[in-house]
Amino acid sequence: MNTSLTKFCRDNKLSKTTVHRRCQELNLDITDGLNPVDLDMLMHEFDLKPVVEASPVTVEVGNHQIVLGAPQLPQTYTLEGLRVSEVQTYEDPLALAAQFINAADQLETSMAVDIQQREQKLQQTKQAAAAIAAKRQKLELEARLYQMETNRLHTATNAETVSLTEGLTALQSLGKSQD
Repeated sequence: MNTSLTKFCRDNKLSKTTVHRRCQELNLDITDGLNPVDLDMLMHEFDLKPVVEASPVTVEVGNHQIVLGAPQLPQTYTLEGLRVSEVQTYEDPLALAAQFINAADQLETSMAVDIQQREQKLQQTKQAAAAIAAKRQKLELEARLYQMETNRLHTATNAETVSLTEGLTALQSLGKSQD
């Protein structure tokens, strides 16, 4: 049977806002009240001892009835003798879970930042590659034009050199030999 959050807070003299906030942190579903497992968890969280309510006892007095006094019952019990094995557990599993979640959050943030930086580097690399490709294409065109222009200039220079050599040869043939 579930216990309402209001009853739990009233019975343990706790602020409903504080308990509600802690339930949210622990991801407890309290829409239908607190189930026994959730109650135990909250008792541990707020370091509470279970309240044992005395149940009313009705005694009917009648003929041939001997009423015995209540025996003294022990106030401390141990369950150790009933256990058949040992259990391994962490001292505070919720604190451990909180540490794990914190570390995981930091790791997720770091991964997101790294992805963003890598995406930025990819965009810069794409821009650089595009700029180089455009410049390389222009350079190849200029190199072909250079080859054509230098070939034209060499051909023209060679033709003029041949013409100059012919002119010099003609002039030399008119000159007197110095033997």
